[in-house]
Amino acid sequence: MKRIYALALCALPLQAAAQEDDRGFLTRLLEDNLSGAGRAVTITGFEGALSSQATMAELTIADDTGTWLTLRDVVLDWNRAALLRGNVSVNTLSAAEIVLDRIPQSQAGPELPSPEAKPFALPELPVSINIGQLSAQKITLGESVLGQPVEARLDAAVSLSGGEGQARLDLTRTDAGPSGVVDLTAGFVNESGVLSLDLRAAEDAGGIVTTLLGLPGAPPVELAVQGEGPLTDYTANIRLASDGADRLAGTAKVASGTAPGDTRFALDLRGDPAPLFLPEYAAFFGSDVALTAQGERRADGALEVSQFGVTTRALRLGGDLALASDGLPQRFDVKGNLGLDGQRVLLPIAGDKPTYVSQANLNLAFDAVKADRWTIDLGVTGLDAPELGLGQLGVTGGGSIARPDGKPLAEGTIDFAATGVAAADQALARAIGDTLKGRLGFRWQEGQDALALPLLQVEGADFGFDGALDIGGLQSALALKGQGAVRADDLARFSDLAGRSLGGKVQAQLSGDAALLTGAFDLAGRIQGEGLKVGIAEVDNLLAGSSAITINIKRDQTGTRLNTLDVTAASLKATAKGSLATTGSDLTADLSFGDLSVLGGPYRGSLAGQARVTGTSQDAVVTFDARGNGLAVGIAEADSLLRGASTITAKARVRGQTVDLEQLTVNAATLDLSAQGKIDPAGHDLRARMGFSDLRTLGGGYRGSLTADATFRGTPQDGALTLRANGRGLAIGQPEADRLLAGETRLAADVALQGGQVKVNTANLSNPQMRADLRGTIEGANRRLTVDAAINNLATVLPQFPGALTIKGTAVEDARGYDLNLAARGPGGIDSTVRGRMASDFSTADLGIAGRAQAALANPFVDPTTVTGGVRYDLRLVGPLAPASLRGTVTLDGLRIANPSAPNSVEGLGGTITLSGGTARIDLRGRSNAGGDFSIAGSTGIEAPFQGNIDVSLRQLILRDPNLFTTRLNGGVSVRGPLAGGAMIAGNITLSETELQIPSTGFGGAAGLPGLEHRAEPADVLATRKRAGLLGDGSKASGGGGSKMRPYGLDLTVSAPQRIFVRGRGLDLEMGGELRVGGTTERIVPSGGFELVRGRLDILGKRLTISEATIRVEGDFDPYLQVVASNESDGITSSVQIEGPVSEPDVSFVSSPELPQEEVLARLLFGRDLSSLSAFQAMQLASAVATLAGRGGAGIVGNLRKGFGLDDLDVSTNAQGETTVTAGKYISKNTYTEVEIGQGGQAEIHLNLDVTDSITVRGTVGNDGDTSIGIFKQKDY
Repeated sequence: MKRIYALALCALPLQAAAQEDDRGFLTRLLEDNLSGAGRAVTITGFEGALSSQATMAELTIADDTGTWLTLRDVVLDWNRAALLRGNVSVNTLSAAEIVLDRIPQSQAGPELPSPEAKPFALPELPVSINIGQLSAQKITLGESVLGQPVEARLDAAVSLSGGEGQARLDLTRTDAGPSGVVDLTAGFVNESGVLSLDLRAAEDAGGIVTTLLGLPGAPPVELAVQGEGPLTDYTANIRLASDGADRLAGTAKVASGTAPGDTRFALDLRGDPAPLFLPEYAAFFGSDVALTAQGERRADGALEVSQFGVTTRALRLGGDLALASDGLPQRFDVKGNLGLDGQRVLLPIAGDKPTYVSQANLNLAFDAVKADRWTIDLGVTGLDAPELGLGQLGVTGGGSIARPDGKPLAEGTIDFAATGVAAADQALARAIGDTLKGRLGFRWQEGQDALALPLLQVEGADFGFDGALDIGGLQSALALKGQGAVRADDLARFSDLAGRSLGGKVQAQLSGDAALLTGAFDLAGRIQGEGLKVGIAEVDNLLAGSSAITINIKRDQTGTRLNTLDVTAASLKATAKGSLATTGSDLTADLSFGDLSVLGGPYRGSLAGQARVTGTSQDAVVTFDARGNGLAVGIAEADSLLRGASTITAKARVRGQTVDLEQLTVNAATLDLSAQGKIDPAGHDLRARMGFSDLRTLGGGYRGSLTADATFRGTPQDGALTLRANGRGLAIGQPEADRLLAGETRLAADVALQGGQVKVNTANLSNPQMRADLRGTIEGANRRLTVDAAINNLATVLPQFPGALTIKGTAVEDARGYDLNLAARGPGGIDSTVRGRMASDFSTADLGIAGRAQAALANPFVDPTTVTGGVRYDLRLVGPLAPASLRGTVTLDGLRIANPSAPNSVEGLGGTITLSGGTARIDLRGRSNAGGDFSIAGSTGIEAPFQGNIDVSLRQLILRDPNLFTTRLNGGVSVRGPLAGGAMIAGNITLSETELQIPSTGFGGAAGLPGLEHRAEPADVLATRKRAGLLGDGSKASGGGGSKMRPYGLDLTVSAPQRIFVRGRGLDLEMGGELRVGGTTERIVPSGGFELVRGRLDILGKRLTISEATIRVEGDFDPYLQVVASNESDGITSSVQIEGPVSEPDVSFVSSPELPQEEVLARLLFGRDLSSLSAFQAMQLASAVATLAGRGGAGIVGNLRKGFGLDDLDVSTNAQGETTVTAGKYISKNTYTEVEIGQGGQAEIHLNLDVTDSITVRGTVGNDGDTSIGIFKQKDY
């Protein structure tokens, strides 16, 4: 009321001005004050605002979607002076038309509430209201308002003053829909006590009410309430009908009581309302429903209901009650029963899903005459509701109702227990389990503005709540005060409810107070966890032990204060405190993470930081400072960068939507990053600089330094981005790329944003080896880019192709896809084009791919295999981006293919590969660099499983390993079946002019140095060692690898109708035969072999006859040799056995009777025992072992050395095949002599005298007369 008075008083002096400029000032004032968030009020034609009659041509109210309410030709005829007396007096409030198109959209509240609490006060109401006429000639409601479009007319009046009132309402539907009318005339005269009421509401079939309520068949309905008379003897007749038949009818009576001022009342309504409900509810209502009540209200305010009842077929509820004048119960006795002899009953509850109950009983009793105790007993069986099911629910309780010290008091305790709990939501069902129980205690007494709940308990299987709460009244702004404790012994049961995997145990305590109407609160709490899990591995590791959160926060009219917020877990400690207020806030947060390894996985190091916010919501300063030490996140490059100390600092000022970034710096190892500028919706202005002084910090093959500067000015709709970067000595660990990046590399880009269009004015990358220019525009779905790139000298990557390689063309994208027109030209005849269209989702294409190229371009991808030669192709890809969509021809022209692990290379490989229908038809011919040729013909699928049908023909094809074999092949081999695994290899191969050479390797061989490490190894050296198979990591020179595929089947016949010669180490064999190879490539099963035709073994001029010799093939295709040569002397049979792979056979010496190997060899060569050999014969014996044994003879020579009493005995072979025998002996502790005898008769004697540990005197005398002497100083490292 105070506001109304003030408005009226302030408005009087403005009357003249307002009459002159109604629209200019008051219209805007009304619009501004009536409008709000999501609500725009527009007034047109407003006149006479401060006169007794105000009019407006139109008033509209709109939300974000549009106008939803329109009022036209509005007239307000009112008594302005009545406002000063607190009365609202309106002669006329009318509108020619009211249009409600729809219900307005609900508006969300503000994103952030005010930090201050708001004071609370009860509203003031006017003394009286009098509206002489309220009318609208036309009311239009949109279909979305009531489910169907409606037009109606309204004429009404209302008067309320001095305890008397009159009301009149005539609302009539006027459109073509079902007719409807609401006609009300009501009045009450205080002096006579006469009440008159005449209400009639009726609708035809399909009307608004029956449609909204969903009445079966939407019948015509009518409601009538009529009565007139003094309240000492008043009767109102009530009638509800449908389809012309009464459904519920009866009377409501009011009469004088037994004593003056007392009033009796009675209600009696009966009928069969079942037709108003769905047939399914017939079992609940039956055909006879009764609503009855009778009682008396006494003059002092006491109330007695001697009887009340609700009766249907399934429900019986009734009883009596009495209330004292102060409202305190004197007596009540309520009994109820719901059920049909154990059958489930469908309850008439609105909703899409039904609700059933099997049985329910209620007993509620109290009688102050007998005692002050009250009791309640409620039982429910078989509740089946849409959201919850209960097997059994029991509610029992009791307490007292009394007047201690004359003040009404009510208190008590209620217990409940539920079993068979089954929530429809499975997540909720798992959380609460199938049993629940609890207790509620309450206490209320007059004079205390609070309802006390000293006992609040809920308990489940392994969780519970225990607390207390006081609820205040309006005078205390509905203040709440309480405390509580929550426990959950196993959070896993709440996993589905939370949508993530939970675990562990938690306890929480919360206490404080709050005022619901003002929003003030003062809360304190502590949460303690043990082994908590939230489904995030790192967080779970952090919470594995004990964790705790402590908070203390208060909000009042001065603002919100965060007194304490502490979080502790493992090595984490986080704190926050401060205040929030409209006039100014100050919040600080600290984080300390002493050991990130508790997160598990790759995380390491420590992290600490602080953030602070000061100022207001319209002008705030934000600072942030974080420091890390030895951080690791499991990404090699990032871990290298974060090694040691790293920092992030930032400071920004936030003014509304504008952010002034005063400072942002990031420092880590050799990285320095800084940024400054302004972020503003009207236009950004940002600058950033990055410096990376040494990319080696990232590890791997990264090298060089990098600097970059970037600026952005404008908005995303109209802005400019500039980027400048400079790199020196860049490398990424890939040899070809590193060669291209050598020297100084520069990047410059200028991009403009204009009205949703992105224009690449320039994007240039250049260094001494290459350049790339990109220009274009991007506008919506349309993009056009022009590319002009070149490698200045392709020999930088591929040495055999000196000259420039250029790539030019355009790529245009529109809503339908991409248009490509690209061309590449370079040395060696490289000339390729790609033209055509590609779908925007890359699902299909129509591309022409044609030109010439050099096969050597593929070498980086097939390393260590090398390919040279020309390739021509003319292809078309039509359909999905899959190999099966390709058709056309690929022509090979003189290709050469070589691999370090293969003894021969392929030369002159040429022919065609024709693609069509997912099949490649092959017609190729080539030759071996050693001689002979081959051809490949057939077809194969070009998609898995690559079904093949290929024939290979061999014609005088020479295979040669200079150290092992030479052969010439003729025949044919076929491959049938899936090349991805499981195909069959079959055929016949004939060997001719084949020679196997058993290598003479001496006693030793090359070996790696143990413990050798390559540090700071250049990329090209690493690549060379990888090609040679010297990395020691399982990589092979042949490359390859990948997943294991099914083995190929084998059915090959290898025959040798001509001679196979085996020579070396004194052997000279001639063999022949046939070999069959079966089984699979994973498990080879050979049969047959090559047998001895003739042969001999020559040692020191002694020729032994070969008695047995065979060659067979095993799994690795290294021929397996078995040779036996024998001789008999002095009754002793001596044999030489050579057995093993041809590349490295073993030699052994056996005899009968059995003798040591060196003794067998002495008798075999000289016919005498070892002890009787001369020195020269001993040298010959060692030489013979070297000839036969290779590496396998070291044991025999060792035995000879021991037998002769030598410290050293060695036989070596030089590059020319000449043999040298060395024998050495210590003749004293520090004197060593050594004799060397060469195959040509050369001999030398060496004498070494160790003077000290580091000084040696050495002398040499040869049989050629040369002598030498020297002094050596040496030191071991």
